[in-house]
Amino acid sequence: MPPKRNASPRKGKPPIVDAMADCFFPEEIMLCILTRLPVKSILRLKSVCKPWRHLFSTPEFIKMHQGQFSSDPQNQSVVFYEAKAGAMYLLNIVESNENKEPTSIAYPESFNMDIVGCCNGLFCVGCPGSLGLGVDLWNPALKLYKFIRLSSVDFGVPVMTSLGFGYDAEGDDYKVVRIVYVNKNENVISGVEVYSVNSDSWTKVHLDFQFIVFGNKSDLIVNGNPYWFAVIGEDEVLVCFDVTKSVFKIVPLPVFYMGEDGPVKLVDWKGNLGALLCTVGCDQMSVSSLDVWVFDDGERIWRKNQTFGSIQGSVDMFTLCVKNGNLLGERLDGKRIVFDPANGCVEEIAIDEGRKRPFELYGYTESLTHIKGMSKEVKGRNRNRNRKRKIIGLLMSYMH
Repeated sequence: MPPKRNASPRKGKPPIVDAMADCFFPEEIMLCILTRLPVKSILRLKSVCKPWRHLFSTPEFIKMHQGQFSSDPQNQSVVFYEAKAGAMYLLNIVESNENKEPTSIAYPESFNMDIVGCCNGLFCVGCPGSLGLGVDLWNPALKLYKFIRLSSVDFGVPVMTSLGFGYDAEGDDYKVVRIVYVNKNENVISGVEVYSVNSDSWTKVHLDFQFIVFGNKSDLIVNGNPYWFAVIGEDEVLVCFDVTKSVFKIVPLPVFYMGEDGPVKLVDWKGNLGALLCTVGCDQMSVSSLDVWVFDDGERIWRKNQTFGSIQGSVDMFTLCVKNGNLLGERLDGKRIVFDPANGCVEEIAIDEGRKRPFELYGYTESLTHIKGMSKEVKGRNRNRNRKRKIIGLLMSYMH
C-alpha cells in the first residue's frame, strides 16, 4: 500500500527511500511496478501523497521510468504529422490489427510550425526556413512546453536556416542545433550555434569543414544525434552532429544509395545508423528480400546486418524503424503497413481516405521528461494571444 496521504517528505532521506518507507511491498518491487506505468497513471498517483509527488519529479525516477517504459515493446508508438494541416496522429503499432487506427493528438496552438525531431518523448517544434524567432520543446504526454528564443548573435539576414534536435545521454542534456546560411550564392555556412537545455544558453560551434544542406531540418536522429543529407564539393554524404562532443562528422553514404527516392531508406536501426535495401521480385510488385545494413562507426564502413525473406504484398518503400525493430512502410496503392521482421507479419494501418496525404513519421514513446521553465499548454485564442505578445516583444527587443 502507498504511504498515508498526509505524509510529507522526510528531510535527509533520498526521495526513493522516503517514498517507499510506508509501502507494504519491497522497494524494488514497487519501483518495478511504478516505472512501467503510463504517464497518465503516474500523474494521477502524484495526488496520493507528497513523497510520491516529489519522487515522480526527480531526475532519477524520470530516467528509470524512461528506461523501463520505453524498453517495453507494447509501448512503441508512431506519430504521423501532416505539416500542411498541422495535424498529428498517434498509433501504437503493437496493438492488434483491429485497433490499428491512429488517434488525434492535440497540437499546441501556434502559427506556421514544423516538427524538427523527437527524443525521449520530447518534441522540438520550430518555424521552418529562416522565419522563426525560436523553437518550442514540447512534451505532449505532460502537456507542457517551453519556448526557446534564438540567440542575439548577428549572422546577418539568413537566407536559410536548418535545425536539428538531439539528446546527450552522457550529460543528460537536450540540444538544439541551428545552421545558418546568409550568402545564397556562395553556399557557405555563416554560423552554427547550439542550445543546451542544461545551461539554458546558445553557444557558437566551430566548423572544421564546409557543407551544404538543403532541408530546413535534419533528416533523421540516431542515438540522439541529428543527421543531414549534405554535399561537400561534388560528393553526397551524411553530416552528423555529435551532441556530446559538439562537433560535426562526415559519414559516407552506402555505395548502393541512389537518392531519397531510390530503394534505400536510412533509419535508426535499434540505436545504430541503418540502411534498408529492398530487392523487388520478378513481378515488379512485391519485395523479394530486405537487407539491413548498419554503419560501423569505428571502421567507417557499412556492413550487412540482417536479411529478411519475401514480404507479403507489394511494398513501395519502408519509411521508419521503431525500437523493437518493426518497420513502417507504404504499399504501391498508398496504404500504410507495419512489418514485423521477427515473424514476417504484415498489417495494414487503418488510415481513412481523408488522411491519405504525405505524413512525416516519428518514433515515439511517452515520457516524464520535464525541462525547467516549462509551462502548461494554453489552448485556443489565449494561446495565440500569448504567442503574439511574446513575438511582438522579441521584435521590439531586436529593434532596440
